[in-house]
Amino acid sequence: MIRPATSIDAAPIAAIYAPFVDRGAVSFESVAPDDSEMARRIERTIETHPWLVAEDDRGDVVGYAYATRFRNRTAYRFAAETSVYVRATENRRGLGTELSLALLDALRGAGFRIAVAVITLPNDPSIRMHERIGYREAGRLPAIGWKFDRWHDIGYWSLDLGGEDPIHRPIDVATP
Repeated sequence: MIRPATSIDAAPIAAIYAPFVDRGAVSFESVAPDDSEMARRIERTIETHPWLVAEDDRGDVVGYAYATRFRNRTAYRFAAETSVYVRATENRRGLGTELSLALLDALRGAGFRIAVAVITLPNDPSIRMHERIGYREAGRLPAIGWKFDRWHDIGYWSLDLGGEDPIHRPIDVATP
């Protein structure tokens, strides 16, 4: 089951995310956020962007996806950066795809026009998943992140969400 996340989901979300921070370069964070920091992030994000969790048959959170501002300038307000993480035991079962598709639907419903995924390279499974659901490579930045004593590249993948002309849709541009 996929549902909107709340700060109550912070502990299992933090547990899913920690290995991506502690053991790999998928995330450029150097210290995994604790439960309270993750709760703060969820609360801040859901004010303007969707954050979803996937539960297994027992009701345990096994994955999550969320969107944030792509950049801070007002002109970017119709673009959202997307992220998806699943518990290691759920890899290659399609859960990341399901979460991503649900997130894209939520973004469309909220009036966003472009979804952007930022992927640390190499990461063939993530690239395949994003391209399978319609993202296309938009560019790469070589050697931009330093983690675990080496430089890492990132790639940008984007997806046109379609929708109405944003000029005719009221948006609160003062929202952080």
